[in-house]
Amino acid sequence: MTHPSPLSETSQRPRVGIVGAGLAGLRCAEVLINEGVEVTILEARNRIGGRVHQMDLLSRSVDMGPSWIHGTFTNPILRLAEETETAHCLIEDNAHIFDTDGSSVCPLRAIRLFDLVWNIISDAFKYSNENCRKISPKRSLKDFFMERLPEYGLEEDDRTLVLQIAEVWGAFIGDPWDNQSLKYFWLEECLDGENLFVAGTHSSILQSIAQKALSNAKILLDTEVTSIRSFGNAEAHSKVLVKTANREFEFDDVVITVPLGCLKKGTPKFYPPLPSSISRAIQNASYGHLEKIYITFPKAFWDSTVLEPKATASGEKIRFPTFSHFLCPTYSIENTGSWALELVSLSSPELFGCHSQPTLLFCVHGPYATHITSLIAPLSSSSQEYFKVIDDFFRPYYALLPNYDRTDQNCIPEAVLATNWQNDRLAGYGSYINFQVRDELRKGEPEVKLEEDIRALRRGMPEKGIWLAGEHTAPFVALGTSTGAYWSGESVGVRILRAYGLVMGKRNKKANDQ
Repeated sequence: MTHPSPLSETSQRPRVGIVGAGLAGLRCAEVLINEGVEVTILEARNRIGGRVHQMDLLSRSVDMGPSWIHGTFTNPILRLAEETETAHCLIEDNAHIFDTDGSSVCPLRAIRLFDLVWNIISDAFKYSNENCRKISPKRSLKDFFMERLPEYGLEEDDRTLVLQIAEVWGAFIGDPWDNQSLKYFWLEECLDGENLFVAGTHSSILQSIAQKALSNAKILLDTEVTSIRSFGNAEAHSKVLVKTANREFEFDDVVITVPLGCLKKGTPKFYPPLPSSISRAIQNASYGHLEKIYITFPKAFWDSTVLEPKATASGEKIRFPTFSHFLCPTYSIENTGSWALELVSLSSPELFGCHSQPTLLFCVHGPYATHITSLIAPLSSSSQEYFKVIDDFFRPYYALLPNYDRTDQNCIPEAVLATNWQNDRLAGYGSYINFQVRDELRKGEPEVKLEEDIRALRRGMPEKGIWLAGEHTAPFVALGTSTGAYWSGESVGVRILRAYGLVMGKRNKKANDQ
């Protein structure tokens, strides 16, 4: 719905407030500023970027938020990466798999079973898309695997390993794979094309998106919005009042880009309360828990003297695979649930170029992530205790890598750094949207239709001057991604311009066409 009385091109431009200076808010600001709209951004943190954030690890900057560009087809984040000369790469080598007892799985067997896992996941996407309405909300991705595996006639040990490999899906959604809804699995499918790893950081991409706002918008940091009060209705659009702890702002329209987790916790408060379609959508959506842990060594000991058997005479060095998966570990006393985890080695100059470093990036999710973050939450990241907790926690895994020798100085970490989104109030105590199983409906309960919920969030309340943006309101192919956040902000910006009858310039027209 547009505003009842669109402004003409000669009318006064609206004053728009944007809550949150993450990718969605910054892109929305850019679109509006391009057409002369007055924009004020209220950001609770002392920096821009939201969950796109970097920290120093020794002498290098590392991404604490997204590390990947998901899908290369018409992806604006990829375009920005290329424009800003942000290094990115396609990781094509086969993953190394450690079994439950820490032994290495035969590479040929690992490749064969990994291919099978991805084939079944592909089938699950298709099945979910074609049968969404018929699928019970209690059925999970794991259920689908259990139903399909007998068709492949696998030996028991291979069948067990396939199910353990499939647990790595949890690293994509930030929660255990048996929580992944089969009914709405199709909403997890991303853009076509490759998934690219950002070898540098998202810093230059962020600065590029923020450039227009930094130059032309009023950005107030350390300014947390507590409430939003709207006075408009379907008949007459009025002002929107935004309150912080010690100030009050008045805007024609307000774009709320706070994380889904914040909305689920009731932050900010809305007066009058959000309509049932939006409040229900917020509560129905699930929020993932993915954390990243960086461990840096003096030297990439796992790459040293790893020789190709047929090339030992020439001394040709073959690096340890970039990806490793530790399946249902039983050898770590800290891993009480035998939770799987993923490892990305950042040491390859062939892949990462000048950004290669003797660093291991561990990715953990769900209960395992909750456990590790609970241990480090009260500690300073510069303290020795913080270092010890993380090193003790992950040593059972890096000790399995080639050439490890606990007496060798090159095998002793120099620095550690972990994300802690689950204890970050401004991140909504989590990472990004996902779609989890739920109980069957009780008698009289309305059917949950998550795709309609997302559309309700995406629509917002334009008749009251309230719009929602963020990775949770993105196009279906980009939900839960930085690309989705960017597109959602862009979409709201274009819709506001249309609502006021403002003419879009060439830059915004090109974006709108895309």
